[in-house]
Amino acid sequence: MNRMAASERRERLVEAAIEVMVREGVSAATTRAIVAEADMSLGSFHYCFRSKEELLGEVIEAITSHTLERALPEVRGDGGLEERLRRAMRAYWRHVVEVPDEHRLTYELTQYAARQPGLAVVAERQYQTYLAANTRLIEALTDDEGKPLEWSTPVPVLARYITAAIDGVTLLYLNEGNADAAGAALDLVARHVAELARHG
Repeated sequence: MNRMAASERRERLVEAAIEVMVREGVSAATTRAIVAEADMSLGSFHYCFRSKEELLGEVIEAITSHTLERALPEVRGDGGLEERLRRAMRAYWRHVVEVPDEHRLTYELTQYAARQPGLAVVAERQYQTYLAANTRLIEALTDDEGKPLEWSTPVPVLARYITAAIDGVTLLYLNEGNADAAGAALDLVARHVAELARHG
């Protein structure tokens, strides 16, 4: 354990925190519960993180990366713009269907952080992380000649639109349970976003 790199310790603690929160809820994720899940010492937590706020911020980034890593290769692949967008959103969607409790956790985190003194910044950082992820997806899109696309609306606005659409469809699915209808709604988002592109 002493020879474990600091980055590896942080990653292990973040994944342990996700496991605890998915299983027992955000409020149960005390530092003691997290280090017990990770089979590490309490000192390891304080060595890796200055505060619970810092840990929760990394939890959000980790969950976002779980889906972003699936989606990015799809927008960089072959096919037309709408097809690549649809594949990227479907890649995200498969993760939602496979591990719904991880996505349910993100909404719980938002509400928990917003109500806790000193943690409101975590909820803000959560959505800034989503916006940054969707901005990366937009910027990864290219036209048939490999050129960056131009858009009829500013990229920051487009990133907010995509974030809001995905967030809403995900929350609807987690409460309604109709995966096919939710996937069809994301296909519609992909089609609409593709229509906003300007090709030279």
